[in-house]
Amino acid sequence: MMESCCNCDCTKNVVRLNKVSSCPICCGNFVQTSVPRNFTTGAIWRNPATETIVVTLLNKTDTSQTVTVSVLDWQNCGQEEMPKDAFLCGESQPSLFNGTPTPLTFTIPAKKLLVVHATPQNAWQPADPCYEVLLTLPPDPVIPPNPVIPNDPILPSDPCIINTWGINNLGVPQEGNTVLHRQFQRTIFI
Repeated sequence: MMESCCNCDCTKNVVRLNKVSSCPICCGNFVQTSVPRNFTTGAIWRNPATETIVVTLLNKTDTSQTVTVSVLDWQNCGQEEMPKDAFLCGESQPSLFNGTPTPLTFTIPAKKLLVVHATPQNAWQPADPCYEVLLTLPPDPVIPPNPVIPNDPILPSDPCIINTWGINNLGVPQEGNTVLHRQFQRTIFI
């Protein structure tokens, strides 16, 4: 049995997530349960000219990544899922929604772009036109290292770059309906 060089209890299988240590034994030598990586835009007030919500997911890794995209209409507090169309590298994917709209789970091939178009069902109703984009990245994704600080535990690199826009019927992004990758909030879905 190896002796710990920093008195950090790593030989006793005690995990201290906030430890300050240079012990070669406890550096990544424990099993941690995987937690899905969830992101949200929060509730967004939809610009009156917004007719389509576009979500882009760019898989920047060398392996495929499975993601789940949900776009919720909060207009009547019913949290209704919006119908969606998916486009992989510009090509329309077979329609996955023949009945009630559900979250879209899709495996994005390596180094490919998935674009999801969600359509509000009650765009003509003026009262409380709010929506939310929710994304779940894989719980154990293959993540490229942070190019600025390799092995950075605070700002890890994400396997997919995600952005969302609300666009009008001409395809022009509408003011206030744009959320870029680092503006998404990491969250735990309950």
